[in-house]
Amino acid sequence: MSIQSALLIAASSLNVEQQQTNLIANNIANASTPGYVQEELPQSELVNGTTGDGVVAGQIQLISDQAAATAANQASGSQAYSQALVNGLTPYLSQLGQATDSSSLPEMLSTFSQSLTNLSSNPSDPSTQTAAITAAQNLASTLNGLDSSVQGAREQADQAIGADVTTVNSTLNQLAQNKAQLKSAAAQGQSTAPFVDTQNTLLTTLSNIVPIKVFQTGDNGIVVTTDQGTTLLDGQVHQLSFTPTPNITDSMSVTADPATGLTGGLSAVTVDGQPIAMSQSGDLAAQLQLRDNVLPQFADQLNEFAGNLITGFQQADPTVTSGETGLFTAGGAAVDAGNPAQVPGLAGSIAVNASVDPSQGGEAYRVVAGAHATSQGNASDNTTVLNFIQALQQTQSYSSASGLPSSMTLDDAVSQVAGFQQATLTNWTSLNTSRSSQAQAAQATLSNQTGVNVDDQLERLMAVQQTYEASSEIISTVTQMFNSLTQAVSQP
Repeated sequence: MSIQSALLIAASSLNVEQQQTNLIANNIANASTPGYVQEELPQSELVNGTTGDGVVAGQIQLISDQAAATAANQASGSQAYSQALVNGLTPYLSQLGQATDSSSLPEMLSTFSQSLTNLSSNPSDPSTQTAAITAAQNLASTLNGLDSSVQGAREQADQAIGADVTTVNSTLNQLAQNKAQLKSAAAQGQSTAPFVDTQNTLLTTLSNIVPIKVFQTGDNGIVVTTDQGTTLLDGQVHQLSFTPTPNITDSMSVTADPATGLTGGLSAVTVDGQPIAMSQSGDLAAQLQLRDNVLPQFADQLNEFAGNLITGFQQADPTVTSGETGLFTAGGAAVDAGNPAQVPGLAGSIAVNASVDPSQGGEAYRVVAGAHATSQGNASDNTTVLNFIQALQQTQSYSSASGLPSSMTLDDAVSQVAGFQQATLTNWTSLNTSRSSQAQAAQATLSNQTGVNVDDQLERLMAVQQTYEASSEIISTVTQMFNSLTQAVSQP
């Protein structure tokens, strides 16, 4: 080997080891960066015939494990779904409270029931009459507040859907731009690792919102679809479409159904004019589930209870004729027990009849004599009050769609409503805990396969430094040899 060859080999080694040092430093710096994939710099020997001529660095490569990445994204999407359900339900169910809470719906009904019992024992006492009216108003007000909370939660879910759609569309656009840059780099023989890393990060973001499948194409491209086959990215971006609804009422749904009082008016999420098809995974599916299924079912339960409360007291009041209001009204109107189209919104509109409320020009004695009594009559007659107490124990019907038993008393119904709704949150909280553990385990597996092990990187750095020092020593030695040779030649 000539001195010049030794110098060139050492110089090429210095260059490659400097690149290795920079790459290792970057790996260590990003060891804690979520989703960062370890990079490697392959190197090969330059051979001139049968003689080594130095080393050369290849293109930066990523340590990838597609199966582990897919599993981690799927687990993360499932956990995002359950987390969204927990987050969406918690504020409303905090207001609903536990059955034994003093402000809970069961306690409000229990207090009202007790006030009627007290009134039956002393029907002529003005303070006892007032207490019964106040208890009825508190019960109606509690239903009003719960209905408002349900609708507020639906509106928040609708807003979250809009935000998810915006994020998905932005991410798809970034994927398309990154794909073009990746293809350009590949065509020019440049490293594609930075673009693959960006692509992986964007796909992780996407999978937390929408369950996806990713297909590699032969031209360094990808096709992205939902797990149920809706195409999101192929040769072009297929954007999601959605129109937010600022104010949502009980009667609003995606599809109208006049027979049950549903008016439609809510936007679906569509792609190319068709509803997006996807499984129950990711934040978007969870927000749709909250807005269109879980929360409407809660509202249905409250509305059916309110409807049966109104009609039960209409039927128990001897002064009420067909079409007239009883102790409770639907915003001042009567309710037809046989008309399911009236049910949506009853929990929000239920109120105590103005005819028994002195603050609205009514007479308190009507809580004893009947909502349409024209005079107090026999002040000690508790017949109507006993009818009201019996109304609380009267078996009434409930729709199978509500998720409640088909036949219950009002006392039973309020317990079923509170229990069903609290159990829903409890179940999702438990499931979310399990899914969180699964997502962490899947991410740990991916990190072990593709992430940065700082100890390993430090060992590699030491080896690189040793090689670098050896190459530097060769260059120093060769330089000294050149200097000695030059001096020898220049001497007379």
